[in-house]
Amino acid sequence: MRVGSPRAVFAAPQAASPRGQMSLKVGASDTGGLLGAMEAVVPFGYSPSLHVHQHEDEVFYVLEGTVEFVCDEDRFTGEAGAFVFLPRGLPHTFLGRSQSGARVLLLFVPGGLERMFLATNGSGHESPPEDHGIKIVGPPLTDAVRS
Repeated sequence: MRVGSPRAVFAAPQAASPRGQMSLKVGASDTGGLLGAMEAVVPFGYSPSLHVHQHEDEVFYVLEGTVEFVCDEDRFTGEAGAFVFLPRGLPHTFLGRSQSGARVLLLFVPGGLERMFLATNGSGHESPPEDHGIKIVGPPLTDAVRS
């Protein structure tokens, strides 16, 4: 679904959001709905619940630190320079492994999901995931559930 005509977008370096967790680089409204991009900090030990996106693919590029990823039956650890594609329809989650937090570039294709994170300041708690086409299917990734 196209929101409007895409245009060239330049996003200058900026500080993270007031909570220090996420900053918008480009949104669906800037790209004709094609993609959304955010820079995010994944704190040590943080993991969202295992979930499935119904509408978008999710892409991570690890800028700094280490993040562990689970997608369906696959598990892998991404350090700086790692690229991770998580297709819609597959259960996935991730876990911050760096004591000082990991920095990632996060893409949503098509765009739009960035609106949920902006509305909740990255917490994800003020708007039910189901309202954004996300189904929770399991617990967060922790040392207790790692194999």
